[in-house]
Amino acid sequence: MALSLRQLCGLRATLRTAPRQLQYAAAERPRFFGASSGGGDNGDQTKTSADAPAKQPAAKAARGASHAASMTPSATKPIQNFRDVMEALDIMVDEAEKKMVKKYRPNMFAEFKQLNDTDGKVLEGPEDLVAVDKALKVPSLAVRTLTRHETDVVTLCGGGGEVSGKQPKPKAATDPSGVEATLLLTSFKNFGLNMLPAWRDPFQQAMAGRNVQVLTLNIIEDWYMKLVQASIMRGLESQTPDTLRDATLSQTPDTLRDATLVHFGRCDDFRTTLDLYNSFVGYAHLIDRQGRIRWIAGGPATPKELERLIHVTHQLLAQQKQAEQGRRR
Repeated sequence: MALSLRQLCGLRATLRTAPRQLQYAAAERPRFFGASSGGGDNGDQTKTSADAPAKQPAAKAARGASHAASMTPSATKPIQNFRDVMEALDIMVDEAEKKMVKKYRPNMFAEFKQLNDTDGKVLEGPEDLVAVDKALKVPSLAVRTLTRHETDVVTLCGGGGEVSGKQPKPKAATDPSGVEATLLLTSFKNFGLNMLPAWRDPFQQAMAGRNVQVLTLNIIEDWYMKLVQASIMRGLESQTPDTLRDATLSQTPDTLRDATLVHFGRCDDFRTTLDLYNSFVGYAHLIDRQGRIRWIAGGPATPKELERLIHVTHQLLAQQKQAEQGRRR
């Protein structure tokens, strides 16, 4: 029967106390039997002649040495076997950890420590796109736009059409039908929200006139915040600058507000897929038109990362155009 990772770790912790007991037994057993032999010799000494005490130390030492030699293999063999078992157990634990699916678990202390240790740069954006066969798709997440329309992140990112049970997307919202790529900016707290303009503004300037869109996702997990949803929505509206325009270059306020999304409640599965393991920073995800996550960065934007983001976006658009031309032939 296969053991779980928790059972393997518990077994390893229990067995780690055994070497001390084995070493103690290995040290005490020869000494014990040597003392017994000495006791017998002392008993014989009273019955031997006067010249026996002179010969006894040499004979006693020889018997003790032969007895210790005979006992050493039996004492060290369990220790060696134990070491072999521990090495095998360590290998099993490592393999189980590799197979275990990493899942987000709230831990504010660890997240805050990571924030301090990395100065907020929890995840540096790579130089290249994630390969298609390794890219994960954006999972479903119910969201609300600032125009109070209910929709889903999958729908807006072009990941396969409308999600069942959701209302049709309003015409004023960003239409993913012609969108070639999406930059999804996600935050959980105001500290992370303030990081997003540094990602959004240079990207929009570089991608002006291209079929790309920028979506800003605000995730509010605290349950008591649901009691003041209206106030939060108004606050987000006030923080949305009038000069901000999404990639469709529409000048209508409704389109702008529909590009800002809000989700109330926990979303651990969504966090796991998008690698959103720190609640204090903002994240940037580049998503292709099939809804696959092709690039990710977490924390404040750096000039190097912005160059990489713009470069991989052009690369993604070129790849998709080439694939489209290949299908038409």
